Amino acid sequence: MGPNRGWVVWAGGIFLILGLFLVFMAAGWPGGPDSCLHVVNGVLTPDADGHLDQCYCEAYNFDKVMRNAPGVRQPVNTWFNLYSIATSFIVALFVYLDRVAKRTDNVIRSDNPIADVYIFAVLFLGLGSMWFHASLTTGLAWMDGFSMYVYAAFLVFYTVRRWWKSDLFFWIAYPATVLAFTITGALWHWQYSSLVLIVTLVVAYLALEFTVGGLKHNVLLGTSLTYWLWGLAVASILAATVFWKLSQTGGPMCHPFDFFQPHGLLWHPLAGVMAVLLYFYWRAEPADPPPAP
Repeated sequence: MGPNRGWVVWAGGIFLILGLFLVFMAAGWPGGPDSCLHVVNGVLTPDADGHLDQCYCEAYNFDKVMRNAPGVRQPVNTWFNLYSIATSFIVALFVYLDRVAKRTDNVIRSDNPIADVYIFAVLFLGLGSMWFHASLTTGLAWMDGFSMYVYAAFLVFYTVRRWWKSDLFFWIAYPATVLAFTITGALWHWQYSSLVLIVTLVVAYLALEFTVGGLKHNVLLGTSLTYWLWGLAVASILAATVFWKLSQTGGPMCHPFDFFQPHGLLWHPLAGVMAVLLYFYWRAEPADPPPAP
């Protein structure tokens, strides 16, 4: 496939993930109500905080959830995940351009299939989240967590790959970790299980970034392009997290029946911005990042 392999991953990912999504949207979503709904004996019941649910604010039809009805439960939070088609397109475009130019500066700028994995991870980060917001059921809502583990685990193991030049370790450890975290998240029926697992991967990534990665020195003191790109990526996800928190059910920015849903309109796309900025951060790195201490 040569330089076009990234486009195959991008287009094939859209066809597979979005195509299956549309099938379930038309046929109905399997499983019982997701853990974000506090359901007792089939009745939506207030939790300890007095909230009927913690499903990221946007109003939905509870009866349709219980009937596994076709359609989309939270349209704004669902459809604005399509942002990832654009963000992954940007990554795929530059992967293609680097391959046409036969760049070998580093792994992400080379013909290495690891770069193709990142195209898919950026795409799936948004398209995987759609399954949760569209269904609010246990049958397929786990795809949201799956997509986050695919992305966050990539941060961990690509950072290891930047230091330890072993493709074999990446291809064994990365999918094994994604599988382990996905199974754990699916079986751990707690509202905050996916959050705990994602934070675990993010903390591992940050620890690696400041030890064996390219940012061992204080990023705020750096003047190179890589420092600025990494800093902007962090600023994007911090801003996204603020909107995520404020727009939680019962939060100050939560207005269930409004079109303006910060979770879908701001949290999701800003996560995509972070993903693109991290790609350009890696792309700007020299071939040999600083050695481990």
